[in-house]
Amino acid sequence: MDQRKKIALVGCSDPLPAHEKADVARLPQLLAAFGAETVVSPHLLAETPASPQEKAEALNRAFRDPSVDLIFDVSGGDLANTTLPFLDWDAIRASRAVYHGFSDLSTVINAILAKTGRPAVNWQIRNLLYTDAAAQRAHFARSVLPGRFDPADLAPQFLRGGRMQGKIFGGNIRCFLKLAGTPFWPDVTGGILLLESLGGGAYQMTTALEQLRQMGVFDRVGGILLGTFTAMEEKAQTPTIEALVLGMTPDRLPVAETRFVGHYPDARAIPLGRTLVIA
Repeated sequence: MDQRKKIALVGCSDPLPAHEKADVARLPQLLAAFGAETVVSPHLLAETPASPQEKAEALNRAFRDPSVDLIFDVSGGDLANTTLPFLDWDAIRASRAVYHGFSDLSTVINAILAKTGRPAVNWQIRNLLYTDAAAQRAHFARSVLPGRFDPADLAPQFLRGGRMQGKIFGGNIRCFLKLAGTPFWPDVTGGILLLESLGGGAYQMTTALEQLRQMGVFDRVGGILLGTFTAMEEKAQTPTIEALVLGMTPDRLPVAETRFVGHYPDARAIPLGRTLVIA
């Protein structure tokens, strides 16, 4: 590390279950080994669930603190979009801190892009504790802490075309679509649409893709990057997500896939709102 980092841990989505609270309690000591100082939202480990206002204010405080470099949202589930009306967009716009989260936090990430134009990162810091911990800790030190991201780390494979360039938007398909019709939907024109999912079978993914098609998203983006679709893959469902996407998108649209974005413990970080070249 070039300098000591200050990290804030927050949670905008569902209250953490007991085993995830135990994970979060381990993180400050682990991060100290990377030379980082960690501050933890008081709501993460509390017995009483926090309100949307309280969760949003914890995130606002982290963005307002000029000494905070990195913010990691350790939560997930369903409730993250309830915090959006209470976020301080002026403070987020003025802050140098970079927000990280994934899955349900796709709502917060894309709202940040829409309201401030500032990039954020799709990644879950609790991966440092799980079955791929050694590789994740190396990735954390090499890429996440310094904010240096190489698209080659995602080992993309093209299903159609051979190159795409643009700002990355999206994330978890179900959660991203919560923003449709709201002021928090980003301008995806010319960008790369990132899609992944934990749950949902072929029918659920078909209807989600159809919503994106009816919204005109596939006509405006410059490419699609597919992460993992856990439930479909583990049940070997057909049609596959690859077949669905290729069948529902224009022939001119490049489509690639990576196994390193999604809900598996080896998932790697990808910055959203930043222009990347994937080839």
